[in-house]
Amino acid sequence: MILVGAILLGLLSQPAAFSQASNNQAKAAPAERVFTPGAVPTPGTESALRMLVAGLASGSPDYDKLSQQFAQLVRRDLPMTHPLFSSMGELKSVTFLGRGEMGDDVYDLVFAKGGAMMSASLDASGRMAGGILRPMASPGERASAPTAGTEVALQRLVAGLASGSPDYDKLSPQFAEVVRRDLPTTHPLFSSMGELESVTFLGRGEMGDDVYNLVFVKGGVIMSAALDANGKMTGGVLQPVAPPGR
Repeated sequence: MILVGAILLGLLSQPAAFSQASNNQAKAAPAERVFTPGAVPTPGTESALRMLVAGLASGSPDYDKLSQQFAQLVRRDLPMTHPLFSSMGELKSVTFLGRGEMGDDVYDLVFAKGGAMMSASLDASGRMAGGILRPMASPGERASAPTAGTEVALQRLVAGLASGSPDYDKLSPQFAEVVRRDLPTTHPLFSSMGELESVTFLGRGEMGDDVYNLVFVKGGVIMSAALDANGKMTGGVLQPVAPPGR
């Protein structure tokens, strides 16, 4: 497995409060996920996710709806996840983003007072067997305009990765070293996806990074960018994900 997300960041991803694969192997944190194509969500994953979210918000998850191993993780992390979900209020929308390499379905959840990227995988009995969690910023920040320059910086970096020649002068020295080191992995990824068709601002991450959904002819990524005082890109998260309907 190529840990693509780890390539382009270092500073911006928060670890998942709980994360477990359906085969009982621990999953990587959200920023270290590699996604493969999936056009439609697996039946039952959205319902399972909504049920879990409601249980976390109330402080009483229905552990019978979770696999034994995942139930242990959810129970362990409830002191963290209950305050998080109870503070965000009503769940306003759930949008499918794509399928992960472990068979989990990835969703964008928007609440009255916050948001999160979460995923769900089910076992043979239809119980939720794992998932990732990456909290997003408050809805005010999610709905606000992106920081000036982050979209341009992202598009410039993407073009450089696709061509194999990033403009390192537009990156902070530390981030430039990371991008240069991992170019043998990122160049094939971006060159294989073809033309960039659209860039949509999703909101602001917990570390102040601007998060975007990038759709290419042959794939897509959730990607973020943060800039320093000189306008140079200092880091960001990268989560390849197949756009729905592809």
